[in-house]
Amino acid sequence: MSTLEEVTENLTAQVNELQALQSVYPTELTVADHGVLADINGYIECPDRDPPRWLEYAIAIPLNGELIELMVSLPTNYPQEQPEVYVRSSQFDRTQQCLLNKELSTIVKAQEAGEPCIYTLISWLQDNVETYLKASASGQTIKCNDADKSNSTNQAVVFSRYWIYSHHIYSKFKRRDVANLTKENSITGFCLAGKPGIICIEGTLEDCDYCWLKVTFTGDFFQWFFSTSHIFVSLFRDLQIKAMNWHRILIKLLEKEEDCNNVDGLRKFTDFQEVSFPTTERHNDMGQLLKYLTEHDCQHAFKELFGIEGKFSKLSD
Repeated sequence: MSTLEEVTENLTAQVNELQALQSVYPTELTVADHGVLADINGYIECPDRDPPRWLEYAIAIPLNGELIELMVSLPTNYPQEQPEVYVRSSQFDRTQQCLLNKELSTIVKAQEAGEPCIYTLISWLQDNVETYLKASASGQTIKCNDADKSNSTNQAVVFSRYWIYSHHIYSKFKRRDVANLTKENSITGFCLAGKPGIICIEGTLEDCDYCWLKVTFTGDFFQWFFSTSHIFVSLFRDLQIKAMNWHRILIKLLEKEEDCNNVDGLRKFTDFQEVSFPTTERHNDMGQLLKYLTEHDCQHAFKELFGIEGKFSKLSD
């Protein structure tokens, strides 16, 4: 556990690095919440308070006429801990964006602990991102042809519901990206912000696969084991390669329905929304979560998510 002096030193390094980056990218860098930055500066001056929330910012990096957005989320003990970073651009196709973030994750892991590394990551992107942009551009025609071919065949629709567990979900960038993904891909469900964090996504298997791939990329991603037409699969191992560099994220439960003629009829949620049931310790109230799941006929997922049987009784009028 870090001492107050170590936390203060790490936060000071974060502020100094941010100021240096702002001098290079005065208009391209956007701090997500200036209140957090103020809290960090206040903590540095007087560390007799709770540690501030994570510092988050985005940098729109101009590269050969294109803008590549680097999303940055810094743990309290960065640079002693690794930063959470994620790259996105409308110029990337799905595959190349996942591959780029996979490689960026490897670069992050190779950085020396204790040394600020965001500018190093930007330099790496400037040297390497062109490869991914060219691959995306060359694959656009193939993607279109594949889509036309897929539309010309009558493939059975598969409905799925993913229950995703995260150690915590605080990042505004991640929560925004998850919400945008669901809107773009006809996904319903919810995101439980806070600690622990839960993401439930439901829709066609193809759409859910894509959203999960965008959130967490792994070489084992497509190795699902289905033995019946409707089964529950619990995956309790941590995924090693994370596109968004989550502290911990994994699928705890996957529900699947083959040969589905009415996807909307199987949905438990009418849209995708963010929910939170915070306590004073910034943890979520598990009783309120169980109530929420029960209201959506999903109380069975509580045991799969947390390993205990949840009990919720409605009070009589």
